[in-house]
Amino acid sequence: MRFLLAAILACGQAAMAVAGTPTDPIMRPPVEHLSPALLRAKAELRDVVARRDMEALLARVRAETTLDFGGSEGRQGFQAIWDVDAESRQRLWATLEEILALPGVARRFDHGDEYCAPYVFCTNLPDNADPYEALVVLGSDVAIRSQPSLAGAVLRRVDHVVLARTDDDSRIPSTPDWTRVRLADGATGYISTRWVRSPIDFRLTLRVDDRADTWWLGFLVAGD
Repeated sequence: MRFLLAAILACGQAAMAVAGTPTDPIMRPPVEHLSPALLRAKAELRDVVARRDMEALLARVRAETTLDFGGSEGRQGFQAIWDVDAESRQRLWATLEEILALPGVARRFDHGDEYCAPYVFCTNLPDNADPYEALVVLGSDVAIRSQPSLAGAVLRRVDHVVLARTDDDSRIPSTPDWTRVRLADGATGYISTRWVRSPIDFRLTLRVDDRADTWWLGFLVAGD
């Protein structure tokens, strides 16, 4: 009987320890529920990006379209950032493709509907997540490894959680393909950079005015 009681107590203490262990907050991608007007706007933007049609995109830029936090706005500001040369245009199309590959959310503004993407910016971060450090995992069963390579041992697998970016280990050569992260319980490891996104990375809004059958680019910005 004493052995049985001891075993039960040990199991209970273990369960309490697990329950008290900090867990990484979850941020799953939403299911999009878009109005016909927003669906059309998103589809048209996809088509513009696929065709690499700069003039068609510029036609959707208004004087109030925000492009950074330093006052760049409108068509002239857009061209100064994204239409300087072949490299800037290539970066633009790649940026838009990355954004459109992730779901967004619909919301209202003063006179119509707005599509905001990607969700890692447009939905609220879990409590206590620092937007400057947060990295949202974009998939399921994503490996956290001991080294910044596929040869690194798998320390843990995570599913749509929010991790924290942390400084590289000076003893280990860094690579842009891997990002060192910290989990809620303090453990650190490396995750493939393509599987995480910062909430303050590039994001956009598409706006559709109720009073006119047209859409435009509300903002295309990064940072804060």
